[in-house]
Amino acid sequence: MKPIELNSLDQRILERLSSDARVSNRELARELGVTEGTIRVRLKRLTDENAIQVVAITNYDHMIDPVVAYLWIELDANYPARPVIDALVAEPQITYVTSLLGRADLMAITWVRDSSQLVEYLHNRIDTIPGIARIHYELTHKLIKHDFRTTNIVK
Repeated sequence: MKPIELNSLDQRILERLSSDARVSNRELARELGVTEGTIRVRLKRLTDENAIQVVAITNYDHMIDPVVAYLWIELDANYPARPVIDALVAEPQITYVTSLLGRADLMAITWVRDSSQLVEYLHNRIDTIPGIARIHYELTHKLIKHDFRTTNIVK
């Protein structure tokens, strides 16, 4: 995947859409001082180049006691990582997968009702994936902030 260059207008568009993706192109153009056609062209380019997707995000702040489970996964050194990664990505209950440098090889995130549901899920689904040596997990106690936006990078 080729990285694309985001200029200041692209960044302002993304910032605005991250707070309300339902804003119309006309309103967005008015707020940013450009034409509606400019917004339409920029959004098409960003979408076509897979820089953005417009999706609905569940607001976990309104769920009753959501529990986030962080899975710190150590891989079997004699097994290739790609099949494990692909298997985790294919799991519909896993919402996030990343490779790591440090305490584990991979981290995956899922949401559960309680620890017994997590144990059942780990034993019946995740432990069956070949190439996983160990899983350490942590459960959140209380969700304090869940911000799904990724448009701001620390400078």
